[in-house]
Amino acid sequence: MTTRVIVIGGGASGLMAAGKAAESGAETLLLEKMNRPGRKLAITGKGRCNLTNVS
Repeated sequence: MTTRVIVIGGGASGLMAAGKAAESGAETLLLEKMNRPGRKLAITGKGRCNLTNVS
């Protein structure tokens, strides 16, 4: 049986939730109303968002 996850919102929390769900093997769908998920992350901290530094 496949686990299906829908994440609503492509902000920091939504991206992290979708990534972790997919990483755990769930069939994951990310829904975002804007044309590009994570847009605010790209412009915060002079482009040095904490998510980009996660190993």
